[in-house]
Amino acid sequence: YLKQNRQLYYDLLQEVRTEGAWRTWLEFFLEGITHCSKQAVNTVNTTNKLFEHDFKIIASMGRIKFSCETILEYMKKLPQVSVPLLARELNMTAPTARSALNQMVNNGILEEISGKKRDKVYIYRSYLDILEKGTEPLK
Repeated sequence: YLKQNRQLYYDLLQEVRTEGAWRTWLEFFLEGITHCSKQAVNTVNTTNKLFEHDFKIIASMGRIKFSCETILEYMKKLPQVSVPLLARELNMTAPTARSALNQMVNNGILEEISGKKRDKVYIYRSYLDILEKGTEPLK
């Protein structure tokens, strides 16, 4: 909010310095808090819907679903992973991690981004897109 309204923010701050216009600056600042709070609630609701949707897909995967659920739960904290990382962090064998990741890629939950045959990197793109919304640099 402050970045998007940078010039107004500076102008109002200058008015505080030169004219003591605290009320106008505080109204602007409180409007920003309200705006950001609504954005945060929307982000939480959207991510919860995404998780619910993806866990429903995983629930129909058979035996591999337990590994997929564990991995996706971990990816809520770290949305970019590799097989060695998951094997180490989740006490999972590399073949199990690889199989689960591939299953989630095939079901459209994750995306493989490295393009390599080995040492592949997987991301939870839908989740990252939600988290990054509104953080684009201003022009």
